[in-house]
Amino acid sequence: MLCLELGQSIQLTYDYIIIGSGSSGSIVASRLADNGSSVLVLEAGGGSSFALGNRDVVATQGNMGANGAYTPTSVYTKYEVPLYWSSSYLTGPNWDIAGAGVAKVTGGCGNHNGMVFNRGTSTDYDGWNVNGWNAASMLPYFIKSETILDPPLAASTLHGHSGPINVGTHPFDSEGADFISSCNAAGLPFNADFQNDTRDGCGYFQFNIDPNGIRSSPFEKYLKPKLNKPNLTLLTGIHVLRINFIQPILNPTPIASSVLAHNVSTGVSTTFTALKEVILAAGALNTPKILLNSGVGDASYLATYSSKIPYVYSNRTGVGKNLQNHFLALTVWSYNATSNRPTFYDMFSQSLLFQTGGGGILGTPGFSVGAWLRPNASATGVSENVMLILPGVLGSSTPFQSMSVGVSISQPAPNNHSIVLGSNTALSAVDFYLQAPKLNFNMFSNQADVDTIVRGIMETRRIMSFPPMNNRATPVNPPSTLSTSELGDWVRNSSIAHQHWCGTAKMGNTNDPTAVVDSRLKVIGVNNLRIVDASIIPTIPNSLMHATVIAIAEKAADLIIQDKYS
Repeated sequence: MLCLELGQSIQLTYDYIIIGSGSSGSIVASRLADNGSSVLVLEAGGGSSFALGNRDVVATQGNMGANGAYTPTSVYTKYEVPLYWSSSYLTGPNWDIAGAGVAKVTGGCGNHNGMVFNRGTSTDYDGWNVNGWNAASMLPYFIKSETILDPPLAASTLHGHSGPINVGTHPFDSEGADFISSCNAAGLPFNADFQNDTRDGCGYFQFNIDPNGIRSSPFEKYLKPKLNKPNLTLLTGIHVLRINFIQPILNPTPIASSVLAHNVSTGVSTTFTALKEVILAAGALNTPKILLNSGVGDASYLATYSSKIPYVYSNRTGVGKNLQNHFLALTVWSYNATSNRPTFYDMFSQSLLFQTGGGGILGTPGFSVGAWLRPNASATGVSENVMLILPGVLGSSTPFQSMSVGVSISQPAPNNHSIVLGSNTALSAVDFYLQAPKLNFNMFSNQADVDTIVRGIMETRRIMSFPPMNNRATPVNPPSTLSTSELGDWVRNSSIAHQHWCGTAKMGNTNDPTAVVDSRLKVIGVNNLRIVDASIIPTIPNSLMHATVIAIAEKAADLIIQDKYS
């Protein structure tokens, strides 16, 4: 059931209350509802599709009649049409967290990211050192969530063939083909499957896009199809202020019993009760904020907010700490293609391809290729950056035919990033809980990260010096005349953070004072409270994040069902 705002007809008690309808919340809600539980999903943002009230319509699909007349049968917003991901990312509603661009819409960042679907390596998950979360334990959940669409991988035992999320490559652009040729000439092997453990070579990214050319997000594939179930309710435009706990007389462990939710547009606050569990899926920036507002966090830190947070229910010093992210430098090149580029230059034919079969550039993210960048020409079989090529310049235009070459650091050096509460305690209680948290995130406090990205830029230039790119592409920004030191300064001033935030409520052993959740994702020190999003990741994977978050959520759903129904 979908309800756009709080009203008298909404029931107040559910088996599970899930905070957030992003990728992890969508998956867990769907699985629990399928298991027969009553589930309430609370989403602070608005709808991402036409059926949920969004009117950012950018395309339709339908049928072409014998007389040449086109009849639309489906309407799609910019959150659903892959080519418009940059529009949804740059102009869609985001949380008001300075320094971040986290989507505030149903589906969360899973409905505005670039759709690159990339797992971490086995070493990443084994390195978490948490029982039940090594690579062998994660693989079944990657497989469960996925349907691989690439014919060469049709028999692969490392990929799923019947999961909700459609995944495949989309080779279409002249830049991509030229880049692959230059990589091969430069000595980089072709990597036919970017989801394998080999972090080397060039190839085509896999994207979560379905055969009809529509974004295949967890919200679209897990939660949205279930909104007609009577035991599943989605409320949009609802902020969770805090989680409420009860203290049993005969048990010293507090129990998460309900949440206080607030509709900003009406000013109405409502308490919803969870009979089994409250489940946090608000993302790595909002989940720690809600924990701290609720009295779960470092007791000495929370003491400074005692007028608004009078009780500490679990003294977990790791809440909000261990914040991690990837970051990248987007370099600009001129590019003189020898053939036509399938871009906006001919929108009629491209729109027609999409409208009648999901084809054309609209059914792609607008880019296709990448490479695992070695530190230098003599290194083999190792990488430290991932590279991608975008047609044009993200969010702007150039007076010349251009492309962007992104260099993204794979594993940033350890640091002390964190997220903390807003500092204004003079606000009313509601406004205090609503105020944005503050990021303490300095991308380049460690010189090693600057040096890594500089090496990546130098390696891209080496690759591009081989044919055919050497005759078609020229670096514009940063200019090729910069010294290594000057290039380092450019990296510091021009790089941007991804939205791969993670680690702020990390998973670990119960004797680890910095761990926030145990191996079953239960918040340590309280009962009936669990976290299922990227907050729980101990160390950021050597990959993009979405595939890992999806696998975590699938595993989390199994853990919840096992614990509550076994």
